[in-house]
Amino acid sequence: MRSDAWPQHCRAALVRSVGAAAAEFPAPGEDAPKRVHNVRKTLKEARAIARLFLECVGEPARVTITALAATRRQIGRARDLDVMGTRVRRLEPAPEVADALMAAISREREAAERARRGLSASAPRARLNAIVRRVEGWDLSAIGTDEIVAAVARTYRQARRRGRLAFEIDDPVALHAFRARVVDLRYQLGLLSCAWPEALNAQAEALNDLREALGDFNDLHVLEAFAVEHGELPAPAMAELGERVASKQRKLKRRAHVEFDRLFAETTSAFAARLAAYLEHPVTEPRVTEDEPADAGAAPAA
Repeated sequence: MRSDAWPQHCRAALVRSVGAAAAEFPAPGEDAPKRVHNVRKTLKEARAIARLFLECVGEPARVTITALAATRRQIGRARDLDVMGTRVRRLEPAPEVADALMAAISREREAAERARRGLSASAPRARLNAIVRRVEGWDLSAIGTDEIVAAVARTYRQARRRGRLAFEIDDPVALHAFRARVVDLRYQLGLLSCAWPEALNAQAEALNDLREALGDFNDLHVLEAFAVEHGELPAPAMAELGERVASKQRKLKRRAHVEFDRLFAETTSAFAARLAAYLEHPVTEPRVTEDEPADAGAAPAA
């Protein structure tokens, strides 16, 4: 196996991910919920992969991550509004509360659509395609398996620290920051899963379950903040909504805490040693040509 096989494997996946986001980036009038969700998911996957190169490639990787984040924010509001509607229905508040919130969501969606009418998808698509060209030019000749293992281990260590802090201080913002690293780790392990599919796919899938619980918690936090700002609810109705949100969040947080304790029981050094063993003696090697990998595997579905 070539010494740079795993870095090449990861770069090929990054190129594919960014290219897919460029092709699917919605133009005004194309904001179908599924399409928006898929593009956001693909951009998050690209961010997670790009983070593997932060230390070994440096500034080009940092610029790439910043550009991906800016592009994702352009369609973030549409997704948030779609999710808020779903959350309202699942909470089943009193009809007058549900009606007021759904009306507010509809108004905000119309405002977001008006704001996007003057924009074109050509600029973000061009930006993403430019990222693809730059990434293809990265020099990976001095990067090997050790650098990839170290990068994933950093993600694991950051997630572990953020998780401990978030559950200690009971702060939705801290939980959201923890979730960001869970998402990164989930995509990174999914990308490398061909090395030892049984173990790495199982871990990636479990991280996805944790991501979902944390995501549901954050969606409820966003909904409550939206209700305060835009819902125009009387105090008793707002209090009733807050109770429903808090009850649901307590259950989600308990579930997330149990999953955190299970998934992050290993020390970072033990995790790194295990991952290094998988990549150094893979069940399936990443296949590479002289210039690039031919097959980079696939991350688990969201």
